[in-house]
Amino acid sequence: MALMNLAATQVVVSSPPGGSVNRATTQPHRTWYRTTLDAVGTFFVLAGIAVGILTLRFALGLIHGVMH
Repeated sequence: MALMNLAATQVVVSSPPGGSVNRATTQPHRTWYRTTLDAVGTFFVLAGIAVGILTLRFALGLIHGVMH
């Protein structure tokens, strides 16, 4: 059984420099452009799933017709 050396894999996180923290770097601003791209991407994923289901249904119906 392999043993893991966790002490060698520790990650050190540095704190941001003193002063005010820029909100743009800590919280990404979501623009209408990004929202539109997400909506279009979601539509294409759902359309792909629907086409896949219809293709499978067509193939199964064709196979059933040939085998029957």
